[in-house]
Parts: sequence; structure tokens; C-alpha cells
Amino acid sequence: MGWFGRKIYDRNRLLEQAVRATRRRRRKRAISIYREILRVDPNDAHVHRKVAPLLGHTKQLEDAWESYRRAGAQLARQGFVDQAIGVYREACGYLPKDHRLWLALADLEVERKRPVDAVNALVDGARKLRSRRTQDQALALLQRARKIQPAAFEPSYELANLLVRAGARDKAIKLLRGMAPRVRGRQLRRLRRRLFFLSPTPPNLWRWLASNFSR
Repeated sequence: MGWFGRKIYDRNRLLEQAVRATRRRRRKRAISIYREILRVDPNDAHVHRKVAPLLGHTKQLEDAWESYRRAGAQLARQGFVDQAIGVYREACGYLPKDHRLWLALADLEVERKRPVDAVNALVDGARKLRSRRTQDQALALLQRARKIQPAAFEPSYELANLLVRAGARDKAIKLLRGMAPRVRGRQLRRLRRRLFFLSPTPPNLWRWLASNFSR
């Protein structure tokens, strides 16, 4: 206590209280304490990392994203890019339908010169945003993936699936046909099978069957 019974701000004391509340599954209480710290220092990355999953648990998803974003961005600025990636990967469990998260994660993977991991993250995100309401966001993720690795199979294959769901079957068929000369083995079999089900003609059936003998 300070003068006239006024509380003195004590970050360490508040952190201890928040940790105890979290251990007792008093998530709302813990969030309240962490927010008290953030009112003093809105950029406290450590606190944002602690409060973000609690916000995710309690379905305060926009606030959870903001805390994950602040924590990840500050860690990246400080040079701890792998830790920032870990923060965003944790966030995927709570915010799988937030396209901003997948874009941020992919950007960090590119920064670490891991383009394959970046593309995989974007494709994973797009698969979670397949609904009609979020298909524009899925499209943005796949377009970003194709810019990172233009020849990668999965982003273009998922884009074709997205076009089918959007009612653009002819565009999907054209895209898949354009991919065919560049792929082999299992990828070619998947592609030929998809083309046959989109356009069940004898030539497409023959190509699908013939692909089973490719390596």
C-alpha cells in the first residue's frame, strides 16, 4: 500500500497473482490481472504471450490475436524469430480461421529462409478457410504461397479445389491441366484423378489409369 491506502504498482506481484490464477483455472481473473499490467506497459511482450492463450480459451479471439501479434512482432524485432514463429504456431490452435495469423507465420518462415514451411503454413490456413464466407481469405493465402514458390504443387492444387467450390469448374480444369506437365508420381495421380472426376471423359479416364504407372 502507498500513501492514503493507494496501491503501488508492482509488476512482479501481479505476475505471481496471474500465474496462481491460471494454475487454478481462474482464467478470467488471470486475464484481468494481465490487463492491469498492460495498461501500464501495452507493449510488454512477456505478458502478451501469457494472456494470449487465456484469451483464446475464453473465445476473446480478436484480443487473443492482438496479443499474439504484439508478442510475435516484438520477438521478431529483437531477433528471436524462431520464438516468434513458436508464438504464432501456438496461436494456430486458437485462431485457425484468422488469415492474418497464417500470413504473419509465413512471413517469418520466409525471413528464416524456409520457403517450404511458409508454403505449408499458408496451405494449411487455406484449408481451414474453405467455407463460402471465408473463401476470399483462403484465396489470398494461396496466392501468397504461389508467389513464394510458383512451382509448388499444393497451393495450385488447393486453388483448383477452391475454384470448384466457387463454381468456376472450367478455370479449375484449366489450372490442373496446366500443372500436369510439371508433376510426376503421386502428385500426377492425384491431379489426373481430380481431372477425371471434374470431367469424366474417356481420355481423362485413360490418363488417370496411365498415371498409375508413372514414377
